[in-house]
Amino acid sequence: MALLDNSGDIILDAVLTEKGRKRMATGNFRIVKFALGDDEIDYKLYDKSNVSGSAYYDLKILQTPVMQATTQNSSINNGLLTYANPNLLYMPQMVINAKTPNSLLPQKKIYYLAVNDGTTATALIAGFGGPKGGGTRKVLQGGQKNGTHLLLETGINNSEIAGTPTNKNNYIVAQGLQESSFDISVDTRFITNVLGPVSADIFNNNGGSGVAQIQLTLKGNIPAMRDSTLRHHSAARVKSINNNVYKRQNDKTPDTDTSAIVGPRASAVALNFDVKVLTTNDYSRYGKTGQTIAGCAGTYRYIDTTVRIVGSTGISEQIPVRITQKE
Repeated sequence: MALLDNSGDIILDAVLTEKGRKRMATGNFRIVKFALGDDEIDYKLYDKSNVSGSAYYDLKILQTPVMQATTQNSSINNGLLTYANPNLLYMPQMVINAKTPNSLLPQKKIYYLAVNDGTTATALIAGFGGPKGGGTRKVLQGGQKNGTHLLLETGINNSEIAGTPTNKNNYIVAQGLQESSFDISVDTRFITNVLGPVSADIFNNNGGSGVAQIQLTLKGNIPAMRDSTLRHHSAARVKSINNNVYKRQNDKTPDTDTSAIVGPRASAVALNFDVKVLTTNDYSRYGKTGQTIAGCAGTYRYIDTTVRIVGSTGISEQIPVRITQKE
C-alpha cells in the first residue's frame, strides 16, 4: 500500500476491482455500496491554538498524506459510520478487553488460536509461561466453550463522563447505541464455527464492592452470511451481552478493573472458534510450516487470518488471528 502526497486538494482516489472493470466494459457498472475510512488521520493534529486563526486549525489534517486506493476494501481498519442523530456528543468504540481472568491476551501482538488436537494448546501454554505465568490466557483453544475467550466491549471510551447507570441510559440506550447483536466474519476456508454468548451470560461488577461477576458459556454459530467486503469470508450473527459494569462511588474495586471501557458501557461479546481439519498442504499454501515459536518446544505450522467483528450499530474491529498446529 502506498501513500499519496496531499496538499489538501485530494477529493477522491478510487480504483475498480476486476469485476467492476468487467461490468464497466459491458455497460452494467453501477455503484450501489461504498466504504469510507480515515486510517491515515491523527485527530490530535487539530490545533485550536494555531496563531493564524480557525481556518488553520485543521490544516495539518487536511495535508496528511492519504493511502492509495486498493481493490481490497478490507484494508480499511477504521471505517466511517453514518448516524441519523445529529445531536450525538460522544461516539461509541469497540475495545478488546484484556483485564478479566479468562480474556485472551496477545503474544507479541499475535492472537493465537490453537487447533483442537490435544497437543498444540498444551505446548503453546507451556511455552508462553504456563498457567501461572499467564500462558493460558495467551492461547485460544479451538472449540472450547469455557475458559479463555476473545472478549470485546462497546461503549464510550472517554473519561469525561463516568460509567454510571444514568449516563449509560442518557448517552447510549436513549441514543440507540447499544448493540443487540454482533456479526462475526471469518475465513471459512479455515474456520467452520463461531462460538458466541448465550442469553443467560452475564458481564457485570455487581459482586459486592465492585467485584466482577462474569458468566460465559459459549455456543456454536455457523457462519452462513456472505461477507462481500472480505474475500472467502462469511459471518455468523451472535448474541450480545448487556454490559452492566458501572462506576459506583463506594465500590472498593474500580469499574476499570473489570472493563476496558472508561466511560458508559453498552455491550460485550465473548468469542472462540472451531478450526477446520487442515492439511500440511493447506498450511504450505496459505501459511507457513516448520516454524519455531520463542519459548515453545518443537516446530509449528500456522495460517494468519483476520476475524472481523461488526456490531448492530455499525462499529467494527478487525482482529489478527494465527491458527497454529504443533508438527
